[in-house]
Amino acid sequence: MTAATAAAWPTVTQLSTTAIKGFRLHHPPSITLTAGGALGDRDFLLVDETGRSFSVTRTGTFLPYWSRFDAEHQVLSVGREDRICLESPVWSAEPVHAHLFGDRYVDGHHIDGPWDTFFSGVAGLPLRLVRTSDPSGGFDLHPVTLLSQASVAALRGEKDEAALDPQVFRLSISCDGVEPFAEDGWRGTELSVGSAVLRMGGPIPRCAAVQRHPDQSNLKLNTLRRLHAVRGRQPSELGRTLNLGVYAEVRQPGTVSLGDRLVQLTEALGRGADGVQLGAT
Repeated sequence: MTAATAAAWPTVTQLSTTAIKGFRLHHPPSITLTAGGALGDRDFLLVDETGRSFSVTRTGTFLPYWSRFDAEHQVLSVGREDRICLESPVWSAEPVHAHLFGDRYVDGHHIDGPWDTFFSGVAGLPLRLVRTSDPSGGFDLHPVTLLSQASVAALRGEKDEAALDPQVFRLSISCDGVEPFAEDGWRGTELSVGSAVLRMGGPIPRCAAVQRHPDQSNLKLNTLRRLHAVRGRQPSELGRTLNLGVYAEVRQPGTVSLGDRLVQLTEALGRGADGVQLGAT
């Protein structure tokens, strides 16, 4: 492996987590990946009276709010900008079978305390806070998501000069150093990144959630229109959908940090012991 080859590998440029599903993303310098995804990511979610998830697809109400969970002391904090709106220990109560979408459900427990009153007041309808039974259990279909910066840049419209904000896609891992949509070709391969190993999966179907901007929750973007114009509908595990980014499963737990390189492993491609370059520009 030469220095020039190593320098060409794509690198991690952003990592994203949120304690409560649908809240403002936090961008830590590193994350710890387990079989369930990034530790501390989507351990909680909000549901309505029917048990249906109160997600970004439905509303951008909570996008301006950040959430933070201190696992050691079991204390959850929610705030907006520099202000803490509510901070309290969490106590699990009755079990909940929460409906995310389609036939996707997740088991958890209702959290007692002041949370329901606070969240219901913000949303203007009755809501309950649920902690997923499995750590990081609030993911949609698969625990880890990945997208390249080049893919987002390729969606920039010729007439509309505004660039899309990558944050609207809410990806676990963003990377740079590949051609647009190169990640679509990684399906079935194993990638090492930091001390973790990922088994790359299929494309991520996109829904109305990408129309909402984290800084302007009521602003409708034309993200889906741009996706349709550039890529059209393509196959995914949900049918023919508008896709961007790819899913991944964690084959080997480990830590991923900003600047880590993504390398395809010999087990996936049968190449040399040093791995191979991932379609770098």
